Amino acid sequence: MDQKEANEVWARLAEHGTAPTEITRAAHVLPSYTAGIGPWIDRLSSRYLHGTGLQPGLCQSTAHIKLVLAPYGGGKTHFLQALGVRALEDGFAVSYVPCGGGVSLESPLDVHRQLIKNLLLPGKDQPGLHTLLETTSQSKRAEIERSEVPDVDRAFDRWIRSFRRTQYPETSFGRVIARALESAEHSEDSDVGDAAILWLQGELDNLRKADLQALRLANIPASSRKQFGRNIMLSTIQFLPNAGVHGLVLLLDEAETLFSDRSQKALLRLLAAMRVMVDLPDGVPGGVPLFSVFSAVPDVLDDFDRYPALKQRLAVFGASFESGNDFAPQLPLDKVQGQETLLQEIGEKLVEVGSIATNQPFDFALQQRNIQQLVRVASERNLDVDARRMFVKTWVNLLQIQATNGEREYRDEELNQRYQGDFEQLKNARIDGFEA
Repeated sequence: MDQKEANEVWARLAEHGTAPTEITRAAHVLPSYTAGIGPWIDRLSSRYLHGTGLQPGLCQSTAHIKLVLAPYGGGKTHFLQALGVRALEDGFAVSYVPCGGGVSLESPLDVHRQLIKNLLLPGKDQPGLHTLLETTSQSKRAEIERSEVPDVDRAFDRWIRSFRRTQYPETSFGRVIARALESAEHSEDSDVGDAAILWLQGELDNLRKADLQALRLANIPASSRKQFGRNIMLSTIQFLPNAGVHGLVLLLDEAETLFSDRSQKALLRLLAAMRVMVDLPDGVPGGVPLFSVFSAVPDVLDDFDRYPALKQRLAVFGASFESGNDFAPQLPLDKVQGQETLLQEIGEKLVEVGSIATNQPFDFALQQRNIQQLVRVASERNLDVDARRMFVKTWVNLLQIQATNGEREYRDEELNQRYQGDFEQLKNARIDGFEA
């Protein structure tokens, strides 16, 4: 991590106590202060992503789901970002989709639009459909060239045309993505190519009648858009291996924000939509290479009681993940390791980050004593916001103060006061609707 990166992450941690949510940035900085979750990420990678030995990960051919659980400030976003970084290393595409803010599981088309907008491929800095199309063309051309065929361009054009006959859940998908690839390859019919991209992104309201006619598509009425959203999402995921990736890791963060309407009717409607998302890949010919990971506060499990069909799909049977059962659908982050050990390790890593960001060579032995004191204060508090996020925020600000005013050892009384102040700030921010 260079000083610029350290400064950026240091400021975010001091202000919010949370990791960056943009995965390309997270890849550079997360390892510097990630603690405790490594073994769990390794297990998920071995079972579902990269695989072990000659056995590929399960999600290279079939869909699986996990539910990450932790209180507010308990490290859910951090865990998802760390998993996303590993997934890119394992050759998967990744899309991070925060729920709420206009994205609802009740509208699969909304989810698809965000999925495409945030879609990131291994080794690429820019997310989105244009990068997917460009990478797909490059990957296939390289494959054709390695096969030493006499006419690479002709073979490549024939491959693009083959999509028109490929069966996808959305029946028009193969034909439209072929038009998008042809337009990108030959720079011809740019208007048709642009229209194809809008359709593939789910931007149906931005398509003109002439665009639909050029693509030989019918307008999709509002009553059919949920099914269209599901089908185009599944089709996109099935297409992804053409870009040289194994599949998609879809990270759906802060699912609890969807449950703000506590009316019985609204809850049942949302729970039904969540169940549809969970079951979405079932029965798709050829399988769907997808690893879906939701995150939420543990309270959502109480809501699942209202919808037994969903509860059954996400219930833990036999043994839990923390006890060694990789197939358990729930990942309770409070079971990763002992809270005090975890906070101690995070604190020590942050001393290293702070030394780079502030250009201050901290006395590590002195700061270890401060960490131990702050960990004890954090562990003794019984607050409705989890200790990890407050610990990070408080500790970064304490190091920043020492970088300016000189290092010293803190007493429990002062640490209690500072910790309580950060708690009140985070609590008020959550009440105002902010949860990073």
